[in-house]
Amino acid sequence: MKNKLTIMILLFGLFSCAQKLYVKDDYTLYDKNFLLPATSLLQTNGVYVLESIWTDENGERKPNEKEHMFYKFYKTGQVNLTVDLDNTIKTEQDFIERINQDFQQYKEGKKHTLFEGYYKLKDNKIVIQRKVVPRKQFNYRYGYVQDDKLIIVTSTHLGKGEFDEKHFTNFYKETYQFKPLSTAKLESQNPYW
Repeated sequence: MKNKLTIMILLFGLFSCAQKLYVKDDYTLYDKNFLLPATSLLQTNGVYVLESIWTDENGERKPNEKEHMFYKFYKTGQVNLTVDLDNTIKTEQDFIERINQDFQQYKEGKKHTLFEGYYKLKDNKIVIQRKVVPRKQFNYRYGYVQDDKLIIVTSTHLGKGEFDEKHFTNFYKETYQFKPLSTAKLESQNPYW
């Protein structure tokens, strides 16, 4: 009896420490019927590359090498943020190769970027939901889409992705500039998450 109890405690401890594998239905912004309207300001035939960060305290600054990031949006509601820590992605071909590499590794089950998720739009407002695995919670990024730009104004675990005005602030702005890509070379027209 003592051995069975010990084994049960060990198994409970082992499984309680395991990371949760998130599935589509865990995301509040997932919608299997979502299809981006052709009239949307958000573009899916390229990437949104971080251009500047502005705060009401410090003004505007250009991102440093460790902040080289870009978003790739899909017509079916998925989004992926890529962080290029080595700052090696510079040309259109570099962007395409990195997106295809991430896509292929995800397809084969070898890699998750930790930054894939889902988005919703309401007029020119956008909410992006992604998982934060170490904290076992979701993060919501609130912003706007306008004039070939994506402007993120809040990043929080609060709000559950609802379009509440309190999340669309004027204290902080990450501005991403749209960069079109030759979509014929992209493998990832429909991502696997």
